[in-house]
Amino acid sequence: MRNPNRALSRDRLMELMHHREAGPFDRAIDVQVGRLRRKIERDPADPELIKSVRGVGYLFAARVSPE
Repeated sequence: MRNPNRALSRDRLMELMHHREAGPFDRAIDVQVGRLRRKIERDPADPELIKSVRGVGYLFAARVSPE
């Protein structure tokens, strides 16, 4: 939510969420993104809100307004 429309790498997401670096085979972020998609997307197989950016990571594509 703090970085809308900006792709974040898996390593950066791991640092923000778990305060550690991701290992080369660490799938924790992918698992969490999958769970979030199942909860918030209309069609998790064709996500509109949390998009995968090949070679980069994930992007939160929803409109966010400042408080």
